[in-house]
Amino acid sequence: MTELKYKTLDEKKDQCREIVTDLRKGLLCYPMKNCFKLFYKQIYEDFIFLGIKLACESGDMSLMLNGLFQGNRIGMIQSNWLHTPQDQSAGLINIILAFAANDLKLIDKSMPVSLEISDNGFYKSQYNMIYALYWKNQEIGKVAEKQLLDFLSKKQSKFDISFTLYLLALYHENPIDISSYLFELCNTVTKSNWVQEEIFLDTIHNRLGRSVALFVHGLYHLAYYSLNENVFWEIQIPEHKTFIKEYEKFNIENGFPVGKYLIHFNKLSRYMEHFIDIDIIPEVTTIIDPSDGKKYLDVDSFQKKTFINLKNNDLIKYKEESGEYVFQSLS
Repeated sequence: MTELKYKTLDEKKDQCREIVTDLRKGLLCYPMKNCFKLFYKQIYEDFIFLGIKLACESGDMSLMLNGLFQGNRIGMIQSNWLHTPQDQSAGLINIILAFAANDLKLIDKSMPVSLEISDNGFYKSQYNMIYALYWKNQEIGKVAEKQLLDFLSKKQSKFDISFTLYLLALYHENPIDISSYLFELCNTVTKSNWVQEEIFLDTIHNRLGRSVALFVHGLYHLAYYSLNENVFWEIQIPEHKTFIKEYEKFNIENGFPVGKYLIHFNKLSRYMEHFIDIDIIPEVTTIIDPSDGKKYLDVDSFQKKTFINLKNNDLIKYKEESGEYVFQSLS
């Protein structure tokens, strides 16, 4: 994994120490929102694949789990701080990676039951089926099935076809088709620029993204959390170089454990140690734009609630003046 800039935990810790130092300095001079956007982008770098690298080198798959867990929580916050022309379906990648990390609490924040149907986004039908499967909503499942079949009636990429057919196989609880499309996804996901760019929010790490099918691991875990137990155990794990079988052996043997933090920052600062605690991360909400009547991700609300949660947990102090945040201190 030569593309990784930070190849050891110590190197990543040193980078994080520099980032939080820069954050403290920047908050004294620049708008709080801008400083935190930059902070989330910088600290996210290499987190997920550092865990994978260390796991493959040591054979300790808990390192992959924990890198996914911690990195994806940072990525989820970062994604929801960015404006998008979509509604809650914009968070699809982070939801699937949360499944890969067994982070159900983050899924509850990213795909809350209260939001129900997505109607604005290219992958809205796939989001709706995942929502229906996870929340056991038969009514939305029927709607999503119709949407997915309509999606397939149009010209789509090989990845989009295999992704859609996999979800339909889950919906119909067909372990033979599920196994077949899982394998097919290992092939097609490596050619999907969308998946890699959504995970990393850049194009630099595309080669890394194509070497490990994180998306497919997440979809395999979706099967675990949504299917009848007897059906799930009939699924064949893909024999594919991009699918880390040792990771899933670890999950099966340990009952699909929830991830933990790959790196602890309690000696660096309270803010760094706790900024991705689940009670800090807001629940995703949407807003209807009166100019076009469409539903969009409510980024402004997510940002505001993030600051409120940080403040209520004594991780940051600020005041509001004329609608602007005025920084005071960071714990």
